Amino acid sequence: MPKKHSKATSTKRAAANPVPNEEAMKKLMEFALNDAKNPPKVSDLFKIPDGLSSEWQQIFDKVAAYYEKQCAASRNNLITLEKRSWLMKDEKLSEFEMLTSSTEMKHQGNEEFKKGNLFQAQILYGSAISTFPTPDVMNNMAACCLKLNQFQIAEDFTTKALDMDLFSNPSSIAKARFRRASARLYLAKFVDALEDAIAAQALSPTDASINDLLARIQELIDAVKTPEEILRYLKKQPKAAPRTSFTGALDMIQDSNMGYMRIPDFIERDLKTKTLPPTF
Repeated sequence: MPKKHSKATSTKRAAANPVPNEEAMKKLMEFALNDAKNPPKVSDLFKIPDGLSSEWQQIFDKVAAYYEKQCAASRNNLITLEKRSWLMKDEKLSEFEMLTSSTEMKHQGNEEFKKGNLFQAQILYGSAISTFPTPDVMNNMAACCLKLNQFQIAEDFTTKALDMDLFSNPSSIAKARFRRASARLYLAKFVDALEDAIAAQALSPTDASINDLLARIQELIDAVKTPEEILRYLKKQPKAAPRTSFTGALDMIQDSNMGYMRIPDFIERDLKTKTLPPTF
């Protein structure tokens, strides 16, 4: 005979397994559908400060163009940018404070990279890019990824860095081209790698590393041609280093003491008009 349950027991079960509020679920669905049909505009999420000098205006215009391109390519990028805007609102951060904080994260990443702490460097570089993207930190991220045998990620970051069109130093462009050529060599994209290596050599003709890479690519173009040969070549390439765990990543973030830098209003006003932006 089935065991009878008391009213109190049923009430406890209901409390333990509450039924979602129908009205709340309806509002949530309406919000999700409206967000899908009418996504936020990039210009509402990344707001260029007013009163900029022409030099600063050029920097911010190109960062805005970068965000437009990234968000058009992936809805996830738009969501990430939206979260960034929420963080700025909650923490009352300006774009200049985000840029300053990103620069400090990059410097910390550089220190970890020099010590050989590649995963720590990668987390710091990634945090810097999420905070305020600049081509120099993307270039550094690519160098880190190459050492970790993450060749596709290295190619992606060097491409983003070059596409921002913010490099003014020929040496920086040569490094980005060299790193992308290196990544493409490992990915068996020999023709594209050759194009990058030639461009890098034109900018830095006496660089032995670039000249050696160019020679290596030319050898592989002659030696690896058929689909079967390319497949065998790819199988011989080094595997990507295992990624760190989530807990390990959290520990690295805590150890780095990452935080957002604050700029007094009167200094930020001077930054907009009386200082020159960084060169990359």
